[in-house]
Amino acid sequence: MREALPERFVGWFKSRGWVPHPHQLGIAGRADEPALLLVAPTGGGKTLAGFLPTLAELAEGGREGL
Repeated sequence: MREALPERFVGWFKSRGWVPHPHQLGIAGRADEPALLLVAPTGGGKTLAGFLPTLAELAEGGREGL
């Protein structure tokens, strides 16, 4: 299991006065699992929760493109 959210992303949230929802951190911390189901109300940040692991991986770099 990887760290829930890289410091760079924590700073991004803080700079806007935002705090990630617990389910967003939970998904980010379990990104290596083969399948997850997230149930949250409309406007609860499900889309960001789904993309956070990929965004964090891209931000870490170290991979060549196609």
